[in-house]
Amino acid sequence: MPKKSVKLAKNFYYNSTGSIEFRKMIRGELITGRTGITDPRKLNKLAPDIANRFINEHYQLKKPSKKQPQSRLLFEQFLISKQKQGCSYHTIRSYRTNINKYLKEGIPTTRERSGNKFVSKSYQNAIRRDFNIFARWCQRRGYDTKLLKGNVKSESRMRVLSESEFESIISVIPNTSLADCYKFIYYTGARRKEVHAPKSEWLRQNNKGDYYLQVIKKGGSPRIIRINNQALHILKKREFVFWDFSMDWITRAFKKYSNEVGITDVQVHDIRRTFGYNLLVNGIDIAIIARLLGISMKVAEEHYTPLLPANVEDFTI
Repeated sequence: MPKKSVKLAKNFYYNSTGSIEFRKMIRGELITGRTGITDPRKLNKLAPDIANRFINEHYQLKKPSKKQPQSRLLFEQFLISKQKQGCSYHTIRSYRTNINKYLKEGIPTTRERSGNKFVSKSYQNAIRRDFNIFARWCQRRGYDTKLLKGNVKSESRMRVLSESEFESIISVIPNTSLADCYKFIYYTGARRKEVHAPKSEWLRQNNKGDYYLQVIKKGGSPRIIRINNQALHILKKREFVFWDFSMDWITRAFKKYSNEVGITDVQVHDIRRTFGYNLLVNGIDIAIIARLLGISMKVAEEHYTPLLPANVEDFTI
């Protein structure tokens, strides 16, 4: 059956080339447009949408604007949704502090600390990163919240502990369980979240009789912490009874005892970094280090290989 025997939708006509055009007179103005379609059946299905598009383009009608955000109300809803997703207390606190800071002041350029005004790039990047997470959450719900431009990566810490520094700190800790907790991190590279209060059922053995902890790592996925002979010695001495501390306590206590022996600018996480560094300088492959730390190869290379140049022996060019 010839194409022209099919009746076209209203305001659509064949042109001399056989394709179909739109033509409509509105208030004395002729609105036209080429559809690029030759099949009348296809055109008739799409006719209402095509007609609206040509009319809108002619009058330059604007698309309906996105909902304007009510930042404070959305911010509280965002935090509630993150809590329901199972985000940790520390992650929620980071979101609350950083996003609230931006909503009040924008990206800070100065910050009061110890009598000096300063702000680090890492702090600015963290605020930008957390606000962009919030902005994307808003956008998915139809709100016109703009992303912040700029770097969102934190500057990597490079601090590692020498053996003598670590032993000095451990020597002034009166609580043996707390000291064992720090030494366990030193020998396994575990995170605070993974070993601040381990459960006995996490401790397991493989077919070879080697011990390991099966824990929930950062992000909520499971991982295995390999227990070497040094870490196993600590557990045997304790008759496999674990300690039980809060993450805040082991963080504050490590800072306190470090200051007592005059060692500054250290954090609990530096013990974990020291574990990776010690493996690296002893020639362990970076892929194995990544597995032991429970991180990707990319992260291991970004955070650990930069520590090595300090150990390069003197050279002449």
